[in-house]
Amino acid sequence: MFKHSNEFRVIQSELILITNYKMKKLVLMAALGLFFASCNSEKAAEATTGEAQKVTANDAGETVALDSGSTVAWRGFKTYVQDEHLGTVNIQEGTFEVAEGKLVGGTITMDMTSIICTDIGNERKRGYLERHLRSQDFFFVDSFPTAAFEIAEVVDPSATNKYSTVTGNLTIRGTTNSITFPANVVVSEEDVKFMAPTFSIDRTLWGAKYHDRDDATIAESLKDDLIDHSIELTITVKATI
Repeated sequence: MFKHSNEFRVIQSELILITNYKMKKLVLMAALGLFFASCNSEKAAEATTGEAQKVTANDAGETVALDSGSTVAWRGFKTYVQDEHLGTVNIQEGTFEVAEGKLVGGTITMDMTSIICTDIGNERKRGYLERHLRSQDFFFVDSFPTAAFEIAEVVDPSATNKYSTVTGNLTIRGTTNSITFPANVVVSEEDVKFMAPTFSIDRTLWGAKYHDRDDATIAESLKDDLIDHSIELTITVKATI
């Protein structure tokens, strides 16, 4: 009986040690999560997202093709570690609609097959990430090779807002939502310049979810939580008149 009692105390002590270790580990992980969340607090503001808007054609305006060579810059994050990646997507084609010296419409088409990462020097690691971004886990470029932004409305700057407010329909992976964000829009006799300060979108609203497949395991699906749902975008394009 005494022997069994001692064995019980040993087992009980070991269980307490294991429990304490696990608790400390959980507390440490939570603290790290809060720490890195605070480090990532300076992310760009998220664009206002809503249902797709009706776009009315302006027959009185002039159509101007975008200059070639423009890109959209992107930035993505991991959730629980201070890590990020940067890259670009080529603009395939696009036009601006100009009427009475103002931007009134337009479309920007992005070539999603051109998405690249610019911050990884190792060619093998960079290639792995780029292939993954093009896969069904994210932008699924085999089925949806392009993404598009169609301008629905441009509100002029005001006394309290130095930027124009742009609303349009963003289509990614065949899903369309409206987004609203600030942009510096300058229309002159020579060109139209459109520069949107960095803003973010929630990629999951467009179906870009890690391992979002019918055959994905629960463990694979949970990995999406390790990657921040926000993607930052910076758009700078010009059209020569």
